[in-house]
Formats: sequence, structure tokens, C-alpha cells
Amino acid sequence: MTDLDEEVSSAARALLLTRHSEAKFDAARLVSVAGFVCGPGAPGRAQVRVCHRTRFPGVLSGLTFADAAAEEHVLVSAYADLLRAHGWSVREIRFNKRLSLLTSTPACPQCAGPTLPLPVGGEGIWRCPACGRRTYGTGDEDDDVDLPSYSETDEHGAVTIYHGHGEVDLEASAELASQDSADDADED
Repeated sequence: MTDLDEEVSSAARALLLTRHSEAKFDAARLVSVAGFVCGPGAPGRAQVRVCHRTRFPGVLSGLTFADAAAEEHVLVSAYADLLRAHGWSVREIRFNKRLSLLTSTPACPQCAGPTLPLPVGGEGIWRCPACGRRTYGTGDEDDDVDLPSYSETDEHGAVTIYHGHGEVDLEASAELASQDSADDADED
């Protein structure tokens, strides 16, 4: 499993935790509190498998098999709606006769690699860890024109300014560098 698989899985888990609770298991690995389970899909694919786990139907839990299946169906659908509303691609699958989701982030428009969610100024955008490009993840290039510009500081303190989609803004970076140079000269 690559780090990217874990990062994508963690991002999906964090999103689901904003509205739903995670399943809890006891020492015998039986579900003690119903909720979602989220983990990486196939290694190297940056996919996440999401499912719902409920307590085992029976006299002690008070659940019937029909109740458990209905709860699973309703909540997996709610998980899918939440993920889709935030730009994730979602596919419903059956795994061991149970409904689950296989989700992934939008592909980077530049390198087609997986992206990671990134909140910027209260907005949810996507950033490609491979090439650094940012996108709204809609696939519409006109949407990406409106992304807010941003800056990053390297380990030497040099500031680079980027256009919203992740391309270096050479003019703004050069202007900032010349202002910093002028400030350094004034201090001498």
C-alpha cells in the first residue's frame, strides 16, 4: 500500500466523520457500535472502499437480518451522497453480498494522477501531489480559472506565488523577490 492510498483513505474518512460515526469493534472484532468502515481499495490505485457495519442480528442486539440490511442500504447511500457532494467519484459495489462503495478523487487535468482534497479559503479544491496542479475537480477548465492564487515558502524562506491552478506566477514572484531584495538593501 502506498502513502497516496493512505492519504486518500484518510481524506475520505475525515469527510465521512463530519456527518457520520465510525464503526467500533470490541476485543473479539465484533461490531459494538454501528458505523462506517473506510480503508484503501486496491494497492496503488488511490481508491477507497467504504461500507457500513452494524451489530450482528440476533436476540442480544435486537436486530433482524432485514433490519441490518435496511440500515446498511440507507447509510451506504448517505455516505455515497456525501462523497459525491464533495466531488468524489463513487461506484456502488457488492462485496461478500454486502453493499459497499469504491470511491476515488477526481483525476488531475494535467497528469491524470489522483488528487487530494485541499480546503482553501473555505472552499474545497483538489491538489495533485505528483505535479502540484490545483483544480475544482469538475473537469471544466473554465472553473479552474477562478481558483484563488496562493504562495508557498521553501526551506530557505523564498516565497513563490502560484496561479490558482498551480502554475508559478513568474511576474508576481519576481515582483515579490525584488521587493524583498530592496528591503534587504535598506537594512544594510
